[in-house]
Amino acid sequence: MTIYRQFIYGLLTVFVLYSGSSMAEDAFELKAAFTYNFVKFTQWPQTRTEQKSAWHICYFGKQYRDSFMALSKKKIGNQSISPIELTETNQVNQCDAIFIDSNYRELTRRLFLAVDDRAILTVSDISGFTSQGGMIEIIEQDQRLYFKVNQQVLEKSGLTISSQVLKLAVEVKR
Repeated sequence: MTIYRQFIYGLLTVFVLYSGSSMAEDAFELKAAFTYNFVKFTQWPQTRTEQKSAWHICYFGKQYRDSFMALSKKKIGNQSISPIELTETNQVNQCDAIFIDSNYRELTRRLFLAVDDRAILTVSDISGFTSQGGMIEIIEQDQRLYFKVNQQVLEKSGLTISSQVLKLAVEVKR
């Protein structure tokens, strides 16, 4: 199965599972699922892929606890997922990916300084996140979730997201 099909299948599964309820109720689960899929379809530096440790998907936002903890049942390759709730930007060293909720907007500048040029995937639903230096911005339009990608910041950090995933983005900043 191609990467494109795997990503689409993963997202469609999420949409089908949550199609019976409102967007507001399921936004947390969907954003966690998007983050998981972004991690899964990102090419990581060899030093990370050779590690035997779990993938650390971190998040800012207590309201996301259940959604991100549900990811611990999933795997990327042969490695498990370890969700970690963050409260401060000085905790990012332990993360492979970070989701920052829009309620934590005031931390974005410090977050960007903390992850600068490091292979840590940054994802958020903060409006303008990719313009400010974030990697992936999840946006809501017409009660659906879409995403934007800042490819420059990804590449600067040594990360590459699948070209098939980039085709699904509503905007790619090159």
